[in-house]
Amino acid sequence: MTVAKWSTALAVVTLALLVPRSAPADLGLDVSPAKYEMEIPAGQSQTVPITVRNTGADTVHIQVSLVDFTVGANGQYQFLLPGKNKYSMAPWVSLNPREFDIQPNTLTQVRVSVTVPAAATGEHSVIAFFQTRPTRKPGGVSFSERIAAKLYELVPNTLQLSGEVDDLSARPSPDGERYLVGFKNTGNAHVYLNGRIEIKQGSTVVERIELPKQMLVERGGERIVDVEGKKLGPGSYTAIALIDYGGPNLTGGEKTFTVR
Repeated sequence: MTVAKWSTALAVVTLALLVPRSAPADLGLDVSPAKYEMEIPAGQSQTVPITVRNTGADTVHIQVSLVDFTVGANGQYQFLLPGKNKYSMAPWVSLNPREFDIQPNTLTQVRVSVTVPAAATGEHSVIAFFQTRPTRKPGGVSFSERIAAKLYELVPNTLQLSGEVDDLSARPSPDGERYLVGFKNTGNAHVYLNGRIEIKQGSTVVERIELPKQMLVERGGERIVDVEGKKLGPGSYTAIALIDYGGPNLTGGEKTFTVR
């Protein structure tokens, strides 16, 4: 049995080409789901639909392409040629149709066929980009819109969520103290980080700092969490990071530092 999990929460990239800041790029392209998690057993195939809607007033021409991606330690996406990422599922995927016209206020479904190799384990991923042909508007301005659907394949019974805090530092900043937490994803699937930093002086907690919620760390990736705390008086302190990445146990680390 295969399971697919849908999400419409992510519209990854929209591009407006050669557009002045004051010009609106209203092409009305929508792709759903924006994130799709599949659980196809190794050695099996499945076809799933992605719906493309044109809510604009004009017919648009769509081209569909696959790209690999990584997410850097600062949370920024980097795009690669398909098949270049170590955990790419691009070689397993075929799209039909790859190019089509879509009339105003109508929708088209693109079939995404995935064949998982028999030896596959863990999670693999790819992004499908849906891009319009540049449309020229009055005044010589051209618009092109590009929206992504992020695809994950999670091979059943092979996933392992694991991670560790591999670095924690405290640095002075103009308005207080700056804390950097380095997290490494040591499992074989993407995770989302939540947590906090506690600042202690002796046995007394003098500050608790909540970390940004749901920070994505892809398979094999790292993330540096950068947060600011209040200004501390002179003395010795201990920063303790507690991270929940969705695995069976929390992970964390601590660092003793001195404020002069």
